[in-house]
Amino acid sequence: MKPMSQTIDKRGVFTAEVLANQSLGGDHFRLRLAVAGFPQAQPGQFVQVQCRPIDPQQEGTVLEWDARHPPKPGQGELCDKEPFLRRPISLAGCQVGPDGRTQLLLICRVVGTGTRWLSGLSAGEQISVLGPLGNGFAIRDSAPRAVLVGGGVGIPPLIFQAAALAAAGKETVAFCGARQAGLLPMTLVPGAKVAANVEPTPCLVELVVQGVPAVVATDDGSLGYHGLVSDAFARWLDIARPAAGQVVVYCCGPEAMMRAVAELCLARDIDCLLAMERHMACGMGTCQSCIVKVRRDDPPGWAFELCCADGPVFDAREILW
Repeated sequence: MKPMSQTIDKRGVFTAEVLANQSLGGDHFRLRLAVAGFPQAQPGQFVQVQCRPIDPQQEGTVLEWDARHPPKPGQGELCDKEPFLRRPISLAGCQVGPDGRTQLLLICRVVGTGTRWLSGLSAGEQISVLGPLGNGFAIRDSAPRAVLVGGGVGIPPLIFQAAALAAAGKETVAFCGARQAGLLPMTLVPGAKVAANVEPTPCLVELVVQGVPAVVATDDGSLGYHGLVSDAFARWLDIARPAAGQVVVYCCGPEAMMRAVAELCLARDIDCLLAMERHMACGMGTCQSCIVKVRRDDPPGWAFELCCADGPVFDAREILW
């Protein structure tokens, strides 16, 4: 059984206008883009963003060479100071704006040359985006409750999913983790108390607008629960004891955290959908670089699938860690 929603076949390369670029403190920033004609997108999907100025003369350029003299690293097109490959970034939101253009919300952390360039963009500038790519999260009609568990830069797609769950009338709680308070890519509700226990409270702006209370966990205890977000989720499970079949868990973040959450859910027969993360060069299944090992009934009992094309959303029961 495939856990993700139906693949959306429409995708393309689009020119996006930067509407706003807001610092979230620390290394995180939030980009709001406007794109004309962007296809319908779903939570869990992503875009490939070109982290360099748009150059019409380079778009679609084909480089040819003699087979006896292949190109060598060191040539200008490979060693430019600007990133050569696009960067995969999950959608934190997607809705039609008042001018009819689709507004894409991206929340990123500066980790290298590409994201540093994106963090310096100003309103009115234009960038190239490819998408929407991958498969989105499914919403199970039979389960009235949902839990979101995210860590670090794995949190943004769950913000998008929170909106979808609210529209579907699901009772939802969230668990958001970071190494320390400054690395949480969210906005605290002014004056709200962030509980140190595992009782969800309306403390995060991006989730409160969807009616979703949250538990915040930090590894160093600088905000909320002191410990791993997977540990906070485990304690909540022991207290809330959700019935199998009545709740679906949606998870994204560091692989060790996702594995811990998956094992907690599988032990309790709780449905768990994971938005896996891999380094992606193309985002469309061409480069074959983002493999995920999954279970199969036929010998040898496993197979490789591609995070970009077959995922990024997988059922926790499928993953071979």
